[in-house]
Amino acid sequence: MESTENSLGTFLTNDFGDRYLYSVNRNAFNRIGSDALYRSHFGEQLFQEYQLNVIIGTDSGILPTFIAKNGVPIGARYLFVELPEVISVLSGEGMLENLPSEICVVPPESLQEQCRAYNIADYVFLDAVHVHESIAASDANVPDYRTLSWTVNNDIRTIIRATWTSSNASHFILRQLENLTENQVCFSEVLKDAFAGRTAVILAGGPSLKNALPWVKANRDRLVVIAVSRISRILLDEGVVPHIIASVDPQKISFEVSREMLQFPRQSDEVPLFIYSNHASPPLVGQWDGRSVYTGPRFPWRTPLNVDSLAYSGPTVSNYAVSVAVHMGCHTIVLAGVDLCFSADGQTHAAGSNENKVGPDLGQMGLRVETYGEGKADTNQGYAESLTMLGLQATAAAEKGCRLYNCSLNAAKVPGIGYQAVEEIELPTDEFFPAEVIARLAPESTTASRLAHYKKIRKELDRARSKFQQILTLCHEAIECADGLFGRNGRKRDFCHKIRLDKIERKLDRSFTDFSGLVHQFGLKKFRASLKPTMDEMTDEQVETATYEYYEAYLEGTDYVIKVVESVQARIDARIEEQKESPDFVKLVTQWARDEQSGRLFIWQHRNPEGARQLSPTEQELVKGLEAEFTRVMTVERTSQIELLERLHDVKHTRSKALLLYRRGETEELEAMARGLAGHPDQEKALPYHHFVNGLLAEMRDEPAKAVDCYQNLLTEPLHALAEDALLQIANLSIAANDIDNALLAVECLVGISPSYLPPYGELLNVLGRYDEAFNAFNRYLAIAPDDVGNMISLGILCKEAGLVDTARGLFGRVLEKDPMNKAALSLLDDPVAVQS
Repeated sequence: MESTENSLGTFLTNDFGDRYLYSVNRNAFNRIGSDALYRSHFGEQLFQEYQLNVIIGTDSGILPTFIAKNGVPIGARYLFVELPEVISVLSGEGMLENLPSEICVVPPESLQEQCRAYNIADYVFLDAVHVHESIAASDANVPDYRTLSWTVNNDIRTIIRATWTSSNASHFILRQLENLTENQVCFSEVLKDAFAGRTAVILAGGPSLKNALPWVKANRDRLVVIAVSRISRILLDEGVVPHIIASVDPQKISFEVSREMLQFPRQSDEVPLFIYSNHASPPLVGQWDGRSVYTGPRFPWRTPLNVDSLAYSGPTVSNYAVSVAVHMGCHTIVLAGVDLCFSADGQTHAAGSNENKVGPDLGQMGLRVETYGEGKADTNQGYAESLTMLGLQATAAAEKGCRLYNCSLNAAKVPGIGYQAVEEIELPTDEFFPAEVIARLAPESTTASRLAHYKKIRKELDRARSKFQQILTLCHEAIECADGLFGRNGRKRDFCHKIRLDKIERKLDRSFTDFSGLVHQFGLKKFRASLKPTMDEMTDEQVETATYEYYEAYLEGTDYVIKVVESVQARIDARIEEQKESPDFVKLVTQWARDEQSGRLFIWQHRNPEGARQLSPTEQELVKGLEAEFTRVMTVERTSQIELLERLHDVKHTRSKALLLYRRGETEELEAMARGLAGHPDQEKALPYHHFVNGLLAEMRDEPAKAVDCYQNLLTEPLHALAEDALLQIANLSIAANDIDNALLAVECLVGISPSYLPPYGELLNVLGRYDEAFNAFNRYLAIAPDDVGNMISLGILCKEAGLVDTARGLFGRVLEKDPMNKAALSLLDDPVAVQS
């Protein structure tokens, strides 16, 4: 075995020709060689067409070479992220030279730049971005690989999420169009600078919320109280009525978590004002029976009816509420419940919320952030993005003379936002009654104002409908041109059709810019798929296929948008019908049912009490059905949000996080997980995971006997899901203590769980000199996994060492039948020691 030295230690070359850094890969390739190990470990995962593979670590440069040698599939890219010190050594050795352009190796700080160079967005929309760990990253002999793996996975998730958010706005556009009938009063026209010089408090759903509510109640008439919609149930329970309720999320789940806002008393003079983004959840917007104003452009295309030119920040409703407060001219903004991190026991939201009832989120791998109390807390990716934006908002607000404070020591610290206890916040001595200001500036709608609004938006939709119809006509013409260009459907092939096709594309791009862009949004995935071959040089057949797929995506997207516009027109017609003294009640009920807005019944009854009294007995039955449906929707407990939370917060997710924290030596975080499990509301489910985490902690404290005791709590009948991990830990502890009997017993139990443990069982038996049993273990395994060349080589090596030359040769021959270029098998067959023995 040859060796050379460098800053990371020794470069070795094994018997299979693998040249590697020992400190990085140790003996990973010495048993069966890198080729066999990669084929066993990755299978065909790395060799799919049109796939972006982000790979953590290069295995001392061996893995990029392996991929290059086997050939890069069409449209595939390989982005290796490696530790800077490893790149330096490999570059110095010339091991990263002559790689094809589809393969690159970068340090972590260059990840985002290279993602852009490889057009990651194209792969995101194909669901074809995959992150893999090299053998070195998986083994983490260099501990920095643990951090690198976490960082890369986190960065890629962020890039994918940002790509979808920035490029795929179809969901937001749909909600924006659905809300057109309610988007009547624009925020910037009535409330800009409405509370100049005043102090606002923003109430969000973080764990610290309830600590601030007594102060809010005591000072309500000296504050502008802005609450995010999702905490309405908590506020109702605590007797707090905000002046403003804010909502921004378009998802259906937003209604489920915010539905209690519809229960604020309608007859009260203190009914909150609803300020919402133009794309907020339609069931909230359409069933709100009170004053409301919307923010953002009214339509998703350019039109004089888009009057709001102000900017509003995301990604969370807390960020949005800060924007609203700043635009209203508030000079001080107090954040309460805007923690944007988890509590010490893993809770993500305030007591009384669905999240809190389900239990802490202990299994998610996220960032650790500093709190105002100088401690550390977990956060998730969404919160982290919100924190970044909040810092930018604080800077922009300061330029306008507005100061932001957080009133919780347990909230995540944000640059530009200080901490101040509520009792230390200076408030004006006068009471200025914000509700009266709101009532004066944002009056309730009238029948006349509503009808005028419906008329305006109906006219604009008719214009848009005409534009989409023209696009549809052009798409049909484009497909006819394609038939002539490629000689399809009985047409003679003629290149002159290419000229007309180009003119159609220019017209779509220039004359219908706003509307064709909308079509692209609703067919984004298909548009991206049609352009997939452009990632590499296209063949004539690929050009033909891509052309048809492109215009078929255009047709499909346009058809869809036209149907959406027609559904909005039908909703406008129903709203106009609502204004009549004696409407077609069946038409109203049909539209309300289609929109899943049974609560509009109460809005109609409030606005038209005489019409409600004149309903026929048949129509009264329809009323009863609507009332029953509204009651069901408002009281159902097993909502999709609860089911989602139970999946996301399931304690089973703590297993992978606990193991990662253990391998990274993160004692403090593992202790926090143990505390969260100890206080979990479902102790029957949480207790086994608590035992497992305590076992890992005992190992980290060098208390092996205590660790084994903890793990043995999991070896019950029937076996818990963690039993396999517990047995692995017991086996490792036993081997470390040279307790071979218990190690063997643990691995025997593992074999009972899965035959995949037969090879390590055979290795252990071989070490003990129990050769017949070792051969039997390997043979049993290969009977059920006959294509596992790695373990076939291992068995061959055992046979060679035992002097069974012919058997060994036979096994190496079988390997070469499956993998003719397998370096390990070729090397072992040529080994003179094997021949002599």
